[in-house]
Amino acid sequence: MKRKLLFIESNTTGTGMLALQRTKELGYDPVLLTSEPNRYEGLRDQSCEIVVCDTNDPEKLAETIPLHFKREDIAGITTTSEYYIYTVALLAKRFGWRGNPPIAMKTCRNKAAVRALLRDLPELYQPWFFTVDHVQQLEEIKQHIKFPCIVKPVDDSGSNQVVKCLSFTELHGQVKEILAVKRNVRQQPTAQVALIEEYVEGPEYSVEVFSYEGQHSIIGITDKSIGGEPYCIETGHIFPSLASNRIKTVVETGVLSMLKKLDWRFGPCHLEIKIVDEKLFLVECNGRLAGGMIPELIRHATGMDVLKEQLKAAVGLSPELGSQPLQYAGIRFLIPKEAGEIQEVTGIEQLRQLPGVKEVVCRAEPGKLVQRVVNAYGRLGYIIAAAADGKELHQMLSQMDNVEVKMKERVSVAEFSE
Repeated sequence: MKRKLLFIESNTTGTGMLALQRTKELGYDPVLLTSEPNRYEGLRDQSCEIVVCDTNDPEKLAETIPLHFKREDIAGITTTSEYYIYTVALLAKRFGWRGNPPIAMKTCRNKAAVRALLRDLPELYQPWFFTVDHVQQLEEIKQHIKFPCIVKPVDDSGSNQVVKCLSFTELHGQVKEILAVKRNVRQQPTAQVALIEEYVEGPEYSVEVFSYEGQHSIIGITDKSIGGEPYCIETGHIFPSLASNRIKTVVETGVLSMLKKLDWRFGPCHLEIKIVDEKLFLVECNGRLAGGMIPELIRHATGMDVLKEQLKAAVGLSPELGSQPLQYAGIRFLIPKEAGEIQEVTGIEQLRQLPGVKEVVCRAEPGKLVQRVVNAYGRLGYIIAAAADGKELHQMLSQMDNVEVKMKERVSVAEFSE
């Protein structure tokens, strides 16, 4: 009987190890194929088979899998890591498992390719954009660039090296940094291409979508808080969104059009968006579940475990996606305001006592050296809370700004900032 679910790597925080647990709860045996087991904190505590192999080479993976498993024992394949969604799609097609068309996942892993594919959709706001793979190309397009603008690698994740530039000098320096990166955090070769695009003002949202057998379900819209300029750091979320019904209609129309154009057919998709001139502006398209603990917010708000639904879909079980929100859930991240060595952290225990608080995580410890946060990886913790009313939740979160991270020789207030 097909009881094994293969994972090609995993994300290193949040849902990574949880996915292995959920697989066991569904009655299946998780198998993690990884090049570096020590990357995963808590992996030793999981009841999980581990295969150490080269996960950055799809051909080698295709050779490795039959050496360890009988095809009739494998129920499906998946990942919780952005960096391996294309690999999973290739293997799923090769072995006849469920998944998206590889070309759709390859496109999603390249932000410039997504821009190019969607540029003619009338339902979307179309920004100007350019790609460069040599710094010298900047001079050729200099007169066409308007500031501020956004620059980012075409193939990274976690808001890494995503910067708002106010001048050509800033842009030149950031492009140079992006093009110098030859391998990402998973030691995969990078495209070494920078995407330069229009900066669009306005509130940012994310749309959580789940597709099964070509049918799309919009799970909901999340209000996102972004800070840390010139970097684009997610500082908090609230699910479901407090946005108007008008915005929700624009979102639904734009998202469904976009998924059709991408030939998206299977699994979770996390779309970061803004609304411009009554049209949807796509910030980024991610072929995976949302990060930033948004799946946990959905669970607290609706009772629906979207991670478990991803696993069910991977093994051929129909996902259950119709749960409506019963309350609002929000998260605020603990973000250091400066670099330094932590001397003391105060205010955390008081947060745990607040009504409606579901979870408090603090990784800020005395003696820990911290850098200025420039992406999703430097945050020091978070708090998750829930309330029956969205405005009430906002007020609750605003009371959580009293956490103080004292640095040696100076004091930094590291707020759960919005």
